[in-house]
Amino acid sequence: MVDLSSDISDKKYIVLGLTPQGLAILRGLGKSRADVTAFCTSKKNVGYYSRYGKKIIYSSISELKNHISRIVQVSDSKPICYITSGEILASVLREYKEIYAECEVYSGPYSVIEMLAHKDQMYEYAIGKGFNVANYATLDKYSVNELRFPLFLKRNYEIPLFFKAVMVRTVEEYMAYYERIPSMSRKDVIAQEFIDIPQTDLINISCQGFWVEGKCAGLFVADQKRRLKKGITSYIEEIESRDIVLRMHGLVDGFMAELNYCGFAEFEFMYDKRNDVLWFVEVNTRTCGLQSSLFHKFSNLTEVILHPHAFQELTPIKKSLHWMNIMRDFKARMEECNWQSSFDLFLSKYDILDIEDPIPFLSQFLKI
Repeated sequence: MVDLSSDISDKKYIVLGLTPQGLAILRGLGKSRADVTAFCTSKKNVGYYSRYGKKIIYSSISELKNHISRIVQVSDSKPICYITSGEILASVLREYKEIYAECEVYSGPYSVIEMLAHKDQMYEYAIGKGFNVANYATLDKYSVNELRFPLFLKRNYEIPLFFKAVMVRTVEEYMAYYERIPSMSRKDVIAQEFIDIPQTDLINISCQGFWVEGKCAGLFVADQKRRLKKGITSYIEEIESRDIVLRMHGLVDGFMAELNYCGFAEFEFMYDKRNDVLWFVEVNTRTCGLQSSLFHKFSNLTEVILHPHAFQELTPIKKSLHWMNIMRDFKARMEECNWQSSFDLFLSKYDILDIEDPIPFLSQFLKI
């Protein structure tokens, strides 16, 4: 049991990434008066305008290394580091693995994050744990017609690419993309069969949690009710079905236990209500875009991120949670021409919007 009254004044915290999920972590630490420094690559990141913490923009990994080296040098103990961006995580794995020796990095350990950063390795491990995974192949190994069209093309590993994820319905469409992908990058792009579930029978499930040495401190299971067309979630509702929640616990606990995983992670599943089948989509080994919902769901999450090395069970708030990113949800409704359930706006907890720290929210509308 950790002593939550322990002094944190001599502890330094680092946040890598200031998209909304990084902002959520920065605010949690900043409101506790922790000594926190956050890094991002652009002032366009919404968290850059937070009143909390020190913010530094960097333009290269070598520059980031120098900044963190200076923090390490003046720290009495290893700084605690939260990686909150997929792109930054990929950069760290490629060019800055020594950060795992310099800091207490959440997510970790390094070998596990490196393995799970490759979707083909992630899927292979998941299948070994009994997960249902749609058929897939990396483009360097894929033969046309080996998989059933339509296919999703997406990054197998986080690399610069001219698209993020795209559906191709024919061999001709596939070849048009294939030929534009450099041969050396084809191992880092994956083709996967489309899971065809009617919208009326589909639940896009998000399972967010925090783990200490493979043990789950708490899990939040939600239905991703609305998304932008490019796949970014705008509105979620907590899933209250005990059966689904228990199944989620069983799956993710079995996945994480042997990995000795530490830090935040999000598992995504597609649930087919017609035949009661769960399809595994992916696991994000970092904070995800829904991160701020955890601060609304668990009353002691701040204590957990202040003392992540010590296991503390997360304390859930009993009321069922609805959560929304206001700007994103407006765009999602515009895309779908769907204005039903407009009262969701008044029933939800909000991403980014915080009356104690209003500038990040306003910066979305102002050119600052």
